[in-house]
Order: sequence, then C-alpha cells, then structure tokens
Amino acid sequence: MPHLLTDEEVRQYITDGCISLTPDVEPSLHKSIDESVRFAIEREFPMGNNVVSRVPDLWKVLRSDRIHGALVSLLGPNYYVHPHRAVHTSRPVEDKNVSYTADFNGPPMGKGSMAGSGWHQDAQSPLSRARHHTPKYLIGFYFPHRTPEIMGPTRYQAGSYLFSEPTAPTGVVLPDCVEAGTFLLLHFDTVHAGWPNRTDTARYMIKFVFTRTEHPKVATWQNQTEEWRIPEQYRADADVNVAWEYLWHWMRGRIDQRNSVPAELDSLNSPDQTKRLNAIYATENSNHVAELVAKIHNLAESGMQRRRLAKDREGNFIPRDDVRRGERRWNERAIVMDDAAYALGALGEAAKPAIESLLKQTDPWVLINSVFSCGEIGPEASSLIPRLMELLRNPNQEVVRQTLDAIGSIGRNMDIAMDDIERLLTNSNPDWHSPQVMRGWHGEDQVRLNAAFALLSAINYDNDLDRIESILSKCLGDSNGYVSAVAVEALTRLGTPTSQALAIQFLQDRRWDDRLKARIKPF
Repeated sequence: MPHLLTDEEVRQYITDGCISLTPDVEPSLHKSIDESVRFAIEREFPMGNNVVSRVPDLWKVLRSDRIHGALVSLLGPNYYVHPHRAVHTSRPVEDKNVSYTADFNGPPMGKGSMAGSGWHQDAQSPLSRARHHTPKYLIGFYFPHRTPEIMGPTRYQAGSYLFSEPTAPTGVVLPDCVEAGTFLLLHFDTVHAGWPNRTDTARYMIKFVFTRTEHPKVATWQNQTEEWRIPEQYRADADVNVAWEYLWHWMRGRIDQRNSVPAELDSLNSPDQTKRLNAIYATENSNHVAELVAKIHNLAESGMQRRRLAKDREGNFIPRDDVRRGERRWNERAIVMDDAAYALGALGEAAKPAIESLLKQTDPWVLINSVFSCGEIGPEASSLIPRLMELLRNPNQEVVRQTLDAIGSIGRNMDIAMDDIERLLTNSNPDWHSPQVMRGWHGEDQVRLNAAFALLSAINYDNDLDRIESILSKCLGDSNGYVSAVAVEALTRLGTPTSQALAIQFLQDRRWDDRLKARIKPF
C-alpha cells in the first residue's frame, strides 16, 4: 500500500518545495545500485535517460511504498515517471582545503563533474515548457550512497520554486550529511546547485522527473483538515502565505475555500518575490479581471515570443538562450509567464469569459500567456477547447506547444481536437525543423511530445479511448524517443488487449540485457 503523506508533510512541501524521504527497501539495495551506477558510468558510457534500463533496481526505489505514496500525495494517483533521467556526478576537486559559505554561487567543481554548482532552476527536456507554481512537475534526487557535506550533496533554496528567477540566495539548505538511500522530492522549479566534492571518491546522484496527468479533484494524501496553516517547522524565508494557502486548496480541489485577500495589482511582475506572489494569489483579483486582461493585452507587439540567442566567441548566434537579462520571454529552458496570466488562472472558472476574449487576439505572446491561463483553470475551462483547437493550426510552433499543454491540463472535451492532435503527431512541418538547442532538438520534436502528453491526460477523462488508441499506435516509431515513451505508457494505461499488445511488442523489440557488463561480459 502506498505510504501517503500527512497534512504536516504536505504543508512542509508547500512552504519549502522539498521533502526528504527514505525508501522502505532493504538498505543493501542502495549499495547494489551504487555499485551498478559506478560501473556503468566509469567503465561503459554516460547513460543519460537510459540509466534506469541499465540499473533496473532503481524501479524498486521508485515503487517503494514511501516514494510511490509521496508521489501519489503530491501529483495524484495517475502521475507519470517522465522519460528524462540523469546521473549527476561530482568528481573530487584538486584543492581539498577550499572553503565556501553555503550560499556561494558557482564554486569550482572537480574536473569531469556532471553537476552545475551555480544556482539555477532546471530546464525542461528536450525543450521548454511553462513554469507552474502548482505541483505539475517534481524532481527526485536519489543518493545511493552516504554523502556527507564534504562529498558535495545537492543544496537548494527552500520555497524558491515560486520565484520567477533565482534571486539573492534565500532559505539555503546544505545538508550536513545525506544518508544512503535518501530521496529528495522537490518541486521542479526549486532553485538548487551542486557543491564541491572534497573527498577522493566520486559522488553519484540520480535525477528523476515526475509529472501530473490530471487536475486535482480531492486531496490525495492523508488529509484531515480543511484549513491551511503554516507547518510547525519549515525553512523558507519568504512570507508568501497567500500563495501557500492557494496551493493547499488547489491540491484539495477547493480553491473556493481561500480567505479574502486584497488585490495589489501594482506588485505584479515585481522583482520583490513576496510582493508579486501575494499579488498573484489575492482573492480580490476577482474584482479586477478587466485590469488583468488589459495587462495581457499590453504584451502585444513586445516580441517576447522570440528568443534572445547567445553568441559564440566569433559573435555568431547559436541555439542557446541568452538569459542574462532575466526577461519574461520565450526561451528553450522553461518559460515564466506574465504574472497577470498566473493571476487569471488562479481565479478559476470566474476568469473564463475574460480569457476567452484574449484567445481572439493574434499576437503570439498574448496568446501564449492567455492559453497558459486556460490550462491553469483545468477541466472547468473545457468550453474553451474549440478556440484552443483553432490555435493548433497557428504557424508559430511556440503557440502550438503551449496550446497542447493547456488542452492536456484541461483534459475534458478533447475529442473535437483529436484530428488536429493526430495531424501534429503524424504530419511533418519543415518550418519547425531548425535546431533549437545544441543537442539538436527542434520545435516539432516538442510539439509531438506535448501532443503525446495531452493524449496521456485525455485517458483520465470522458474522451474517445478508441480514437486515442488509434493515434497512439502511430507514435511508437517516432524519431523522438520521448514521444514513444509517453505513447507506450498511454497504451498501457488504456489496458485493451490491442493497446497492451502494441506496447509489449514495442518494448520487446528494445529489450536491454542489464546483466551484461561491457567488455567484461558483452555476450
């Protein structure tokens, strides 16, 4: 049985954006996983997304009652283990006597380390998606071996997942020691960083990503109380109780139970994170919908739907974002929307008529922000699907990507969009084939992934499951492996004899013998 979180644990997650968990497995499992990961990375090759196939015992950790229960509690029972994974390696530094304060930004790491030591919020993979304050994406950091401070555990800033960008370090948590098997579960947007390894042994940590596939209807943890209250112990420095209360009730499916808070619209988009968050989640924003809509209207012709690219040493533009200015604009890491878009989404169904008027605009950045608000409302915005369906034919892949995310977040009434979703998954658009990042992923790769995720969410609602199965069956050979992974998951969840046969055949053809060991035992 899943070990669900308590009210106090959920409160700690909401305030800090992180909870520390210990999987209920045999301690010897962590030692075995550590040995397997070390062998794979040091004697074979970097595993990247394939690390779980190479070390399948990692599934025993993910499926343990404690970890599974925490994921159900925060993401709902139909959460999905995202196909993106990574092994974060911190190799020993040369100078073992270096010393830094816990909040220091970017201390040197050992040569060959695969862990960034500068404060950052993670990018999505393969390309960007919006940043959400609600728990739609979580990160899991699993430490298979004991990691004292001197060995470089991951540090993070409590409560920072609500920030629009990393600011002066606040609420810094640098553990004295992370015991073997520790699983840190964080909101995806938590600001975090690596730490120098001052031992003689490489440190390994495995990163996972988890996604929500349906809007919450009721609390999915051991919820005993309706009202929000600040937990007895928490580490966040910022006082954003208004935002915390919203998240508590959002996770309970009852945003209508919030206390009345006056609107402070002038504080939207403020560099002061406390002020902007309190302004976003003020309940009395419902009296200022027209002003919020005007703020979105005023984004027109700003050009923020176009990326600001970095340059190489010769001054040539490269497919990498120049993020030095901290602007609210499209990028291929993760997109922060205008605060008015978050505020409209937080008002729920009451904001729907106003958002519908915004969806009639043509400016791409206005549409991207407006569509985001639709998705934040969730299933109650299902009457807007016809207009969102039209936006799936927009020439801008950025608009299409955000629209697919919104449709998936809404979940209901998706049948009328199935023709367009199938077209996006099966027809190619050469205009979207320019590489967007150094790894070569292009816009159409992410369009198809977002479409697959939308179908995964559609299974949870009253949609045409036969049609969904038919579309998914055409995705298994996709050139983007992320798309195939999501399609297999969706086919498995459909549970029909034909869908499961398709999934099994696909996986059989790609079976990996994890018992072989490179040059030692290759066959």
